[in-house]
Amino acid sequence: MNAISRKGSPVRRMPSECESLAIRGVRYNLRRWGRKDAKPILFLHGTHDSSITFQFVVDCLREEWCVLAPDWRGHGHSSWVSQGYWFHEFVADLDVLMDILFPGGAVPIVGHSLGGNIGGVFAGLRPNRLTHLVSLDGFGPLVGSVPVDVKTILRTYFDMPKRRRQHSEYTSIAEVASRLTRANPRLTSEQALFLAEHSTTAGHDGRRRWLFDPSYKTALPTLHHMAEWASVWAEIRVPVCWISSHDTRPSAPVNTPGELERRAGMIHVVRHETIPGTGHNVHHDAPIKVAATIEEFLNETERSAV
Repeated sequence: MNAISRKGSPVRRMPSECESLAIRGVRYNLRRWGRKDAKPILFLHGTHDSSITFQFVVDCLREEWCVLAPDWRGHGHSSWVSQGYWFHEFVADLDVLMDILFPGGAVPIVGHSLGGNIGGVFAGLRPNRLTHLVSLDGFGPLVGSVPVDVKTILRTYFDMPKRRRQHSEYTSIAEVASRLTRANPRLTSEQALFLAEHSTTAGHDGRRRWLFDPSYKTALPTLHHMAEWASVWAEIRVPVCWISSHDTRPSAPVNTPGELERRAGMIHVVRHETIPGTGHNVHHDAPIKVAATIEEFLNETERSAV
């Protein structure tokens, strides 16, 4: 879509437009890049993030796409909810979003982290609504998160309204960018400033605060054992591509010997690629490689299906 400079940064940013949709009683923000009549592809972001997170990958796509990406409830410019954030609510929101955007149709879905897991569960429940599934570092729950301690989860849920969390505050976009760079030193200064501007909002006092709901800490699980994940994944009928990073989180599946392979065996993963020198936000660290892998996978599997 855009020309790329020698250092791998786009010469210009692909502009996006946003619109509001009503989904299951929640006002959803939907971001769109590219021509409306171009080939569609749906991107799903991860925890504490928003649709703008895919800007760098969109800038590196070579083909013409109509890229659509929602902000999940409690994230970005979508509404916050008071009843908490359960994993199945995101899946149900995606089901309605697909009916609105692609009634009766099927499209490729690309998801990062939480978005990849939502896409994977949706693909098992609605296998006729996708043509392809690409997951970026979203390979099921963290190793230490299953089996789920249901009593602790429910007690935490009951306590949530009593201990409403507050956001950290920042004096400027530059200060937010510095915070992002500390968390991910691989970000360029331009990337960090871009994300800082579009991932926060300025209050009446001029201070910057994150867009996501501060009461949201994680998506509360509804699948309690890996056997439940496997039973859903077993229903996936589309080509699947896993793109993994060198995630340093000790509980990440990629860091448990044999775990990623075991989970891949629960799905018919057509392609699995690890991108060296990247962290969990692989789409920020290697957008050119991620974009190329996505397009190669979609083209290869489309040709093989002909």
